[in-house]
Amino acid sequence: MDLAELERYFANAATSGSGPVSGLERVFVGDRRLSASDRLAIYNRGYFYRLLDALASVFDRTQSVLGNAEFERLGLAYLSQYPSEHPAVERVGRFFPDYLRARAAAPAIVDLASLEWARLCALVAANPSNVATVESVEPSSFPRARLRFVPALHWLELDPAALSAFDDAGAGPSSGAAPACPVAIWRRQHAVVHQALDALEWQALLSAARGDPLSRVCAAFDSGSPADDVQRAFRVLSAWFSRHWVERVEYQEAAPGGDD
Repeated sequence: MDLAELERYFANAATSGSGPVSGLERVFVGDRRLSASDRLAIYNRGYFYRLLDALASVFDRTQSVLGNAEFERLGLAYLSQYPSEHPAVERVGRFFPDYLRARAAAPAIVDLASLEWARLCALVAANPSNVATVESVEPSSFPRARLRFVPALHWLELDPAALSAFDDAGAGPSSGAAPACPVAIWRRQHAVVHQALDALEWQALLSAARGDPLSRVCAAFDSGSPADDVQRAFRVLSAWFSRHWVERVEYQEAAPGGDD
């Protein structure tokens, strides 16, 4: 075994999530105090506990709700199934909310983990090439304008108990069913924020994210009172620009006979 092969073998042994690798005693030396397997187990435990620390740094509210012991149990089991594959170690938690769901964790805990993951994604998202302002919308072309959002903007529907637990993780998620709450998550300068949205803004956001023209996006506010509807649409769309959600405004000619 040459040096490169030995390095690969050691890396595999130190990061194995399924117990000692075969042939360990033939490659590494033990003594009366510690066998080769026991020696490598020190590196192996250290590796997984460093990953567990990285997981806890992302899901700190989830850890507080679950408790340290339960989070450690679930976290180590998760890491054995989903090893780190990204140079940024905090990305190891990519599948953690899905893992909790598969393990039948309480919906509020799954949603709390989903919120924390979305917040990390917002934090590390690429910077937008540009940030559009309301002046980017040409008044004459407003109906066919389409909004393209910044990479840091994310949106989820969450159990309200997850939002409460994020604000006060020590209290834990409350019991009892409640309608899902739409939430937007984004990066404002160097800080990540999230905000609950009402039903109309949520429908408008989903419409805009699909690439619908603003004529269709604004239809979400149609209540039969044109003056009120226009004011509400104006307030919501203006807020999107003021929060720096919009990277650019695009225009596409309507197809003949189309409603865009």
